[in-house]
Amino acid sequence: MNLINGFCLAAGILKGVEVLVVDNDRDSRDLYAFLLKDQSANVITAGSVKEALEILSWFTPNIIVCEIRFLGESIYTLLNTLSAMEADNGKHIPIIVTSTSTTDTHDLIPNVEFEEYLLKPFDLDKFVSMIRNQVQEDVSQNFCPDVLVLH
Repeated sequence: MNLINGFCLAAGILKGVEVLVVDNDRDSRDLYAFLLKDQSANVITAGSVKEALEILSWFTPNIIVCEIRFLGESIYTLLNTLSAMEADNGKHIPIIVTSTSTTDTHDLIPNVEFEEYLLKPFDLDKFVSMIRNQVQEDVSQNFCPDVLVLH
């Protein structure tokens, strides 16, 4: 999809985008929430997989940003729930996985399907751009309704 008038995305680039941020590190959660809200996204945060599952019972995000490692919890529980949700409603929710580990993280995720992977610390502009790219259609429909879109 190409936007004829792409400059309309410069401010409030994530207006109308629903984001669930799942990270056990409070500073990371708060930073992502602040950054994404500043770009007009609606952000809900969770500090654990269990909390994320509770949130998903009443909130359906456009995208999920999720740390891969949780003490005493498995990201697979969250992924299985997302797969069941997709089977029920046919809507795929893209996932951006984050991690602080460069070594054995890839060994943990061979069977995990996700759209993007970011090694912490990462470039925040790249982070916002990844989210926008994953929800491009939502962004153009919600923020630039009068822009002609070519398919």
